[in-house]
Amino acid sequence: MTGRQNPLTARVAVNYVWLHHFQTPLVSTVTDFGRNGTAPTHPELLDWLAVELMESGWSLKHLHRLILNSSSWQRASATANPQLLAAAERDPENRLLWKMNTGRMEAEVVRDSLLYVAGKLDPKIGGQELENSEALTTFRRSLYYA
Repeated sequence: MTGRQNPLTARVAVNYVWLHHFQTPLVSTVTDFGRNGTAPTHPELLDWLAVELMESGWSLKHLHRLILNSSSWQRASATANPQLLAAAERDPENRLLWKMNTGRMEAEVVRDSLLYVAGKLDPKIGGQELENSEALTTFRRSLYYA
């Protein structure tokens, strides 16, 4: 299933990671890569990232780093610039990735960010899993809650 002769698994994984970071997938039919699914908006990018994932030993950390260090991910989401307004007219759905899509931040990230800004976030790594009912009594990172 994870062999190089079957890149489908890697392509699906890449599509989910891309969706997580950009709020829109490379293949809009996320659950259907078959004949009934839609074609990728950027097939070469999808294939390249899938090969990168396989060649890195299926390291999702490597894949996340590639995406987060890309100029596409680091673009602003504002369109106030006159050049960007022209791009918005030509590509209103942002299929060419000329700007960053806006998206909602997960509750865990909001909580951890607020605690960090307040100087109260406990940076200790590892430890016991915590119950959600303890969330208001401790300053541990949200990923430690069950």
